[in-house]
Amino acid sequence: MGFFFIFIQIVAILRNILSDYYNFFWFCDFISIFIAIFFFLKKEDLIKAVVNIGLLAQLIFLVGIISSTFFGFSFLDSLPQNYSLFYFLSSVLIHLSVTFALILTYKIKPTIKTLFYSIIMLFCMYFVALFFTNPEQGINYVFSSKSLFSLIIPHYTQLWVPLTFIMVVLPTQLIQYLIYRKFMKGSKSKKK
Repeated sequence: MGFFFIFIQIVAILRNILSDYYNFFWFCDFISIFIAIFFFLKKEDLIKAVVNIGLLAQLIFLVGIISSTFFGFSFLDSLPQNYSLFYFLSSVLIHLSVTFALILTYKIKPTIKTLFYSIIMLFCMYFVALFFTNPEQGINYVFSSKSLFSLIIPHYTQLWVPLTFIMVVLPTQLIQYLIYRKFMKGSKSKKK
């Protein structure tokens, strides 16, 4: 499975180069290589941690790019104005990477260790955004969420890690657990 995610990473690199966008700090632009490495190393908790961080955001982006392409409007301001068929198809593939990781690991129970790895990854993303990116780029929404949250929550940037953990990671961990539990229940009933 690792090679599949390497392929997705290559597609992400090509998409960015062909669209003259050389910033690879967005979660979706770099995460496939880490998923590949975690599959090669058989580190399921790390894969589940990646799913915790990226599943909801990537699905929201997919809805945004699909609505932009087919209906002419999007709630995302990070999309380029005019993009090619390759940009669209590659973006869809790239933003399905975490969903693919979930599909490939849904039989594995998410654990407390998964949450711990999620926090470590959030801190890494936070510090990279703070020290290596321009706030105007809005990388991973560390400086602004482009929503009401960053307007009503004082010190949003300083609270990004706990906010993201509570509002993104914990709900996704629950989703992963419910999927796992449903599978386990289904497989037990088949054995009877």
